[in-house]
Order: sequence, then C-alpha cells, then structure tokens
Amino acid sequence: MNPKYITIHCSATKPKHDCGVDWLRELHVNQNGWSDIGYHFYITTDGKLNPCRPLNRNGAHVKGHNADNIGICLEGGLNNDTGKPDDTYTSKQKDALRDIVDYLQNSFGIDDSNVKGHRDWGANKACPCFDVQEWLRG
Repeated sequence: MNPKYITIHCSATKPKHDCGVDWLRELHVNQNGWSDIGYHFYITTDGKLNPCRPLNRNGAHVKGHNADNIGICLEGGLNNDTGKPDDTYTSKQKDALRDIVDYLQNSFGIDDSNVKGHRDWGANKACPCFDVQEWLRG
C-alpha cells in the first residue's frame, strides 16, 4: 500500500463500555466475515495504541477509499448518558492519536489536508465526532 490519506474513525460505543480490541475483532472478523479488523490501528480509552490490520494491506474502513488510506479508530464516540455522537475521547487517546498521526505523516509524506475524519468522506456520519482539521491545527 502507498498511503495518501489517514482517516480517523470512532467505534460508536459509550466510553464506559471499554470494548477493546477483542470486541472489535469479534465484530469485524466473526460477525462481518472480514479477513481482519478493518482499521490499521485502534486506540482504547486508556490511550493504548493497538496495531490491527498490517499497513501493507488495504483497510476496510471507508467505502470506495481504502486502497491508499490508513484507518485509525478511537474507542468511544457516543455520550454515556444520551447515546448520541459526542467527542468522548480521553486526553490519553488524543495524545496517542497525535503521536501515530505525526509518525504516519512523516513516514509516508501525508500532508495535513489528507488527514480526515470518516464524516469528511461524505459518509453521512458524525464519526469521529470532532473536526479533524481543527484538531490538527490545535
């Protein structure tokens, strides 16, 4: 894979559920029948960066835009009380996200304009529940 994009996602779960990588693998592999987790990285609420799908394989995270796109998923994204989309991420998650995005941008020459949220691909979703471009500038 020759990545040109990085896309940030959320698991669309409540943070109090602490789903983890095993849950994600169950969903993607056993329930959806995919060969692996669709994202390349998954960041749990404790800020742990979990490698998932190898970077030499296309992801399965943005319909029609996977061939040159690295997928990073943040655990959470739903308000604990209302269940509606919300920026529920911990500072540890945002720090880990910043570190991996910086690393990937430097490694593959991906500029800021090509770091997107899932919602930026016209997916009619709130995912990842924050403006990725604004976050990059912050």
